[in-house]
Amino acid sequence: MTSARRVLSLVPAIAGVLALVPGSAAAAARSCVISTAQMATATPSAPPLRFGIYPGGPAGSVNPKAPPRPEDPAKRLGALQGLRGDQPFVVRLYSGWTGDARADDVSGWLDDEIRQYTAAGLEVELAVRYKPDAADAGTSPAAFAEYVRGLVRRYGADPGFTSLQVTNEANLTGAPGASDGAFAGAARALVAGVIAAKDEARGDGYQQLRVGFNWAYDERPAASSAFWQQLGRIGGATFARSVDWVGLDSYPGTWSPQLALSPIVPARAAAAVQDALRTLRDCYLPMAGIGRSATLHVAENGFPTAAGRGDDMQADVLEAMVRAVDAVRAAYGVSDYRWFDLRDSSTADESIESHYGITRDDYTPKPAYGVYRDLIAELGAGARPTPRLRSASLVARAGRCVAGRVKVAVTRRSGRKVAAFTVRVRRRVPHVLALSLPSGRARAHVLRKRPGAC
Repeated sequence: MTSARRVLSLVPAIAGVLALVPGSAAAAARSCVISTAQMATATPSAPPLRFGIYPGGPAGSVNPKAPPRPEDPAKRLGALQGLRGDQPFVVRLYSGWTGDARADDVSGWLDDEIRQYTAAGLEVELAVRYKPDAADAGTSPAAFAEYVRGLVRRYGADPGFTSLQVTNEANLTGAPGASDGAFAGAARALVAGVIAAKDEARGDGYQQLRVGFNWAYDERPAASSAFWQQLGRIGGATFARSVDWVGLDSYPGTWSPQLALSPIVPARAAAAVQDALRTLRDCYLPMAGIGRSATLHVAENGFPTAAGRGDDMQADVLEAMVRAVDAVRAAYGVSDYRWFDLRDSSTADESIESHYGITRDDYTPKPAYGVYRDLIAELGAGARPTPRLRSASLVARAGRCVAGRVKVAVTRRSGRKVAAFTVRVRRRVPHVLALSLPSGRARAHVLRKRPGAC
């Protein structure tokens, strides 16, 4: 099982905005330049995000890397259950169509994985790649669409099979190991596959199954405009009515946009994801005739660890990007978020593409694992509404006088520090300290007491 990495764009990063080169009169009338500081934020009435993750370690890659360490299904499932808590949670899987019936047979590994995850109470999202062995732009898209239709018939009756992505990164060319745009007929396969999948789901009554496709963030405005206009020309209104969601693949600071590694990377990565969502919603989707009835997914979002980008930086970038998506979910109709990915492919490997995981290749958590778990609990679709500030009390439990200075630390369940401060106690314990904490689960600890005279 593989997933897609995008082609490294050898173009300068656009700071804060993405200016489109219009390819039609409709595009010319649409402004696609806006400061991220002006973007709207979510309102309390906006549905909360539905979170998920790619559970594997192996990933489609642009550059050579070491073979992946074998999967451990039991540890993998335990790590997934640890992330989800009591939230709805989506496992994102990948398969592909080549045109070779034997190679495309999913009766073994994919059947088993989907059954394992849905039996455990997890939801499944399947991304189906278009990568024909002998691509024929005239015949391959129709054959691919029939294959996708068959997958809907195969899995649609499972209520835990909730999402299907047709093709993967069809807008990117030049990387056949990662993105479908390298194969002739990719745009037509996308349109035909989406229409076929939605038609089959409607006909069979699989109302839980949402059909969509994804777009890899690309800093080349002319190429992106041409891609979206092509989808509109090929598919028309039938295609637009068949699209339930459109996914964004975005890896700021890793692929594009390129960001210099520094303490401000988390903030810049957060702004980049927001800008990509705005551009996708306000500029590109209208070119294909896709309206607000289609929600947006962050289908892939990640930040690997490597030299110069340590575990703490990954955790900080993850939190910044998730909160940035949550902040604009109402403004841009974002319903879902997927992190890429759960586990390193090979922790010992020097390639950056082996280190996307929030656990190491033996499923030992990195700090980002706990951060993602806490964000899911705080922001997820099953989370109870919480005020921006919560009151809490800390009782200094000691049997003697502790007048003097008391140091207190507040930490998340992951162990990451939220706040640290010193208070002055002027009476005997038990002494109650009133704290004002950010929303979410946290713990307060007395770090040190220095007794004094009462």
